[in-house]
Amino acid sequence: MIPQAALTQRRPVGNRHRNRILVVDDDPVVQVLLRETLLAEGYDVSGANSSEEAEQRLRQGPWDLVILDRRLPDADGLLLLQAVKEKSGCPVIILSVMDDQHDRTLGLGLGAQDYIAKPFSASEIILRIRNLLVAREVSLLPVSTQEIEHGPFKLIQTTRRLIADGKTRQLTSAEARLLAVFLTRPGEVLDRTLLTRSICQREWSHNDRSIDVLVARLRKHIETDPKSPEWIVTVHGAGYLFSAAIP
Repeated sequence: MIPQAALTQRRPVGNRHRNRILVVDDDPVVQVLLRETLLAEGYDVSGANSSEEAEQRLRQGPWDLVILDRRLPDADGLLLLQAVKEKSGCPVIILSVMDDQHDRTLGLGLGAQDYIAKPFSASEIILRIRNLLVAREVSLLPVSTQEIEHGPFKLIQTTRRLIADGKTRQLTSAEARLLAVFLTRPGEVLDRTLLTRSICQREWSHNDRSIDVLVARLRKHIETDPKSPEWIVTVHGAGYLFSAAIP
């Protein structure tokens, strides 16, 4: 069994540590592809080619994310998924050649955060990993005590107050959550899928304008001219970027 302490330990949120990712797959080609791709993105990567080896690796936690093949030589990957989810909030992405709706529903229903069919593209899996890790980091922010600062902005999460330029503004819950994401991820393009998961706790669809409406409302609080934003910048076709520059 996997010790709970090894899985539930957490690093302080906000530290720019290298996220630790465990790849569980018995295909050496997949292992090499994912390892090279993830290392190039700055992640700390370890591999396991069986359920037994994966449990050994999991004892060396904490892990930030697990990529799990559905078909392992010594067990169904879903059994390992259940073991991880029972003891940890660590997100899991299932990789599988089994891509019918029943298999997807089963994997997601047992607690996987995502399900990707093989073969897959490196760019797609990187985007999905990044979305999950950002959403997880935001969810782990200790709302009861956390004050987040960047540039001229200070967000007090307990009261949802924004302090900037000597003035205090009261935000709604959704506005405060959105600003918290931006303040903790300056200089990164955040797409609507990630933002919808983090703020609204649901999946984004193409006709969903919730995030765009929230961005427009938040710009009124922080921009000198909301129609010509300097802080929350639209990156067409990609999402939004919170400026990393500090005046």
